[in-house]
Amino acid sequence: MELDDIDLALLRALNRDGRLPAAELAARANVSRGTVYARLERLRRAGVIRNFSIDVDHHKLGLHVTALVLVSAGQFRWREMSRELAGLPEVQYAGYLTGGFDIVLLVRVRDTDALRAFVFEKLQSIQGVRSTQTLTVVEEVVDRPGILPAE
Repeated sequence: MELDDIDLALLRALNRDGRLPAAELAARANVSRGTVYARLERLRRAGVIRNFSIDVDHHKLGLHVTALVLVSAGQFRWREMSRELAGLPEVQYAGYLTGGFDIVLLVRVRDTDALRAFVFEKLQSIQGVRSTQTLTVVEEVVDRPGILPAE
C-alpha cells in the first residue's frame, strides 16, 4: 500500500498521541473528519495500523530490569519456538537474526533474580536452546511506540 502525505500526517499525529479525536486529526492533516474516518479504516484494513495499545511505564509496574537476551538454537523448530517464546510473559519482543545468534529477545522483569530465573529456568528449558548471552540495559535512551518514515 502506498502512503500519501495525508496518511503519514494522520499516523504521525496518532503516534504522538493515540487518543486524539477525529476533529483534531482532521485539523492537523487539513482534511475533513469524514476523510479521517475513511483513511483510518483503510489503514486498518490494509494492516498498516495493526492495533491500538497503551504505552506503560515499566518501572511504575515494578519491572525494573530490562535485558536483551541473545539465543543460539540448534535443530531449529521455527514454528514451535515462536509459539513458546510468545507464551513467555517476560518477553516484549522476539526476532530471528542472521549472524552469530539466532534470536534476540527484549525482556522486562522485576529484578535480577527474576532475570536469572527467566534465563536459566524458562528460556534454557525450551527444546532447541543451545546457549544464551544476556545484556542488561542500564538506561533506555530511545523508546518509540512505532517508527514512521522520516519527514
